[in-house]
Amino acid sequence: MFLILLGLLLSLTQYLHYRRTLYRRYEHYIENVLNYAAAGIDTDDLAECMRTGVESEKFHALQGYLDGIRDSIDMHFLYVIVPLNTEPTDNIKNVIAAVSQYEYENIPDELVKLNQLTGDSYSPATAKKYLDAYESDQLSFFEEVSEWGDDYTGLLPLHDSAGNRIAALCMDIDILDIHRELRENTIKTIAVIALLGGLFAAAFLWWAKRNITQPIEQLENSAVRFASTCLEQDDPEALRMDLPKISTDNEVESLSRAILKMSEAMRTYLKNFVYAEDELQRMTILANKDALTNVRNKNAYDAYIRELQERLRRESFPFAILMVDLNYLKRINDAYGHEKGDEYLKKCCSMLCRIFAHSPVFRIGGDEFTVILIGQDFENRASLLSSAREEFEASSVDESVPPWERISIAIGMAEYREGSETIEELLERADKNMYREKRRMKIER
Repeated sequence: MFLILLGLLLSLTQYLHYRRTLYRRYEHYIENVLNYAAAGIDTDDLAECMRTGVESEKFHALQGYLDGIRDSIDMHFLYVIVPLNTEPTDNIKNVIAAVSQYEYENIPDELVKLNQLTGDSYSPATAKKYLDAYESDQLSFFEEVSEWGDDYTGLLPLHDSAGNRIAALCMDIDILDIHRELRENTIKTIAVIALLGGLFAAAFLWWAKRNITQPIEQLENSAVRFASTCLEQDDPEALRMDLPKISTDNEVESLSRAILKMSEAMRTYLKNFVYAEDELQRMTILANKDALTNVRNKNAYDAYIRELQERLRRESFPFAILMVDLNYLKRINDAYGHEKGDEYLKKCCSMLCRIFAHSPVFRIGGDEFTVILIGQDFENRASLLSSAREEFEASSVDESVPPWERISIAIGMAEYREGSETIEELLERADKNMYREKRRMKIER
């Protein structure tokens, strides 16, 4: 009975931990893909298309963008919808969906159309899941069963520039993959535990024949303590079997060593899961890094602003925001090619990072950067801003270097007014100051 309980405890512990890790891994995967896809959506243009029912050029570009993501990433569906209600029919409105090459070639008449109602494709129960997730106004995950299969769905609400929720970006992955992986892992674990249990049972019979009860009791107590530490245990080093020293020179001593090996196998097994979680964290870091300039990207910028807002709710502190717009990028691309345009971008970014060495620099658009001045850089903001303008001005007129190394920018800075404005208002002021400088530069030229 003890061996059966031990096997059940170990199986349950491993199953729960692996299930939690597996779902977390898929949720991180879906979240990264949705954030990447959302970064390429002009929500204001999409909202206008939905209002008028007319597909714009940006809408067609978005279709290609989503198609490319679907073709390059393992998923079931990627689409934008508007959950409407929980009625039996027409409870969800389609906006746009990624289309595979196979669908273009074989079922072109069944492709999603702008503002198309879904009829009875979604049951009221499924429609409620979408509607609840949409109205929560945050990234949500749920399982759904529909005529297209059983899926694990991530839903990310989309907002226009005014902050209005306009639609939901969704990604589906086949839930059967998750269930299959859980099932296969569980079968393997049960097989290993059953094998070990058989060895334990054989040893126990041998011990019982020889009436060696005290070592058996010691082993049982150690195993029970080990099993209790296994439940909900995430630290591999904590999975260590505290065995008494047994020197019986028989099967009891062999069993003691086998149990110790089992605990080491469990610890190694858990270490593998921890390694997988570390890999997911590494992927998250890559997802927040601009591939061209190696500074933080728009995803990282949005997360940083959210953290900044949360910190301001707890305490007030001085800081400033720089909005930077890189001039002439289109001209460099058109005249010398995108490779030189990339060099133009990277040199601009390198100069910003060198000048504002103690501040985070973000690339938030094709030719747009943001710098958050806090601490030492905030205290020296005037001199740093002056140095930046002088260096970039000198670079822009330096005829000894090729045009793609003559970096010209417009900078706008806004200092946070403690207790009197929001982050959005601060960003708007910095943006206005940047455009004011941009107009001044045009007048001077």
